[in-house]
Amino acid sequence: MENQNAQSVQTTQAAASAANSQQTAGNTQGAVTVSAESIAAALIPALDARQERAERSVIKSFAEQNGVSVEEITNLVADYKAKQAGAIPPDVQQRIDERMRTADNRLISAEVRAVGTELNIIDIDAAFALMDKSGVKVGEDGSVTGVKEALEALTAAKPYLVKAAPPPSGTGSTGNFPRGTGSENADFAARLDAARKSGNHGLATSIISEAAAKGIYLR
Repeated sequence: MENQNAQSVQTTQAAASAANSQQTAGNTQGAVTVSAESIAAALIPALDARQERAERSVIKSFAEQNGVSVEEITNLVADYKAKQAGAIPPDVQQRIDERMRTADNRLISAEVRAVGTELNIIDIDAAFALMDKSGVKVGEDGSVTGVKEALEALTAAKPYLVKAAPPPSGTGSTGNFPRGTGSENADFAARLDAARKSGNHGLATSIISEAAAKGIYLR
């Protein structure tokens, strides 16, 4: 009987030992297989709760020291956090600004070419580089204003940028007097030649002046 009891105790102890070993192994295996996401999911709520308690403590202390309500400071902090959360990162904002400037410059360049052609500007690229763009604006609808005024001011200061208009047809190269016909040219030339041969210099000078008045220049 005693042997049976001793054997039963030994069996129970062995079973308990095996169970403890399995439990320990299970615990060890569980610790190894726990993912980073599981750890974060377990810790973050606790960390957030601690941060909230710390913030409430700081807000309360600040409110008491400055004579304002806790609710007012809490609202100010909440508003600031909301603005920070919605703020665009500086590097992203920089890229957006650069793209906007590029798009605006293309619209302004197209307008400069259109208006520059109307103003007979010789080198439109030079005009675009030299013009004062401070008054040039691009609207939200893509319309461009101020280009004509800027180009007119530029060409007034630098008239060499404008192509000289050709003289009207039928005018002299150095004046607005009408050119003579072929027969008139020959007639004046013959009269001048006769006056010179006769030695009448006064008549020759008069003939030259008369011809010049009609855009005919004699020598």
